[in-house]
Amino acid sequence: MILYLLLSLAAPSQECDDREGDVAAAECWDTAYRKADAQLNRVWPGVLAEARAADKRFRPTPRRDRPGAGNDLLASQPAWLAFRNAQCAAEAGWAQGGSLEPVLVGRCLTLMTRERVLKLKDIQSGFKEP
Repeated sequence: MILYLLLSLAAPSQECDDREGDVAAAECWDTAYRKADAQLNRVWPGVLAEARAADKRFRPTPRRDRPGAGNDLLASQPAWLAFRNAQCAAEAGWAQGGSLEPVLVGRCLTLMTRERVLKLKDIQSGFKEP
């Protein structure tokens, strides 16, 4: 699955091509981003619940004396959001003010959000007891 993710991220996505122009492509990417963001918002509570459940099952070790999965996850999400937004602005910076800028930003937001959903699901599976 990781290989598939890396290959899909490396290859340019033609999901929202520009045959109908930049405005149509931007609208397409905006719709795709909204769907990815909705999925992120559906996945997040479950991941956080699993992290908190893992904290309740926590047993101290010499390397960690108190639980922190929930707090670590809570700290990571706003940091990731800030990174994603800055990254997408940087990727589209060369087109600033042009009709291609919203296409580039929308594509970046969509792909990075989908990647985060997959990462959160991976994190969540790690919290489940065997």
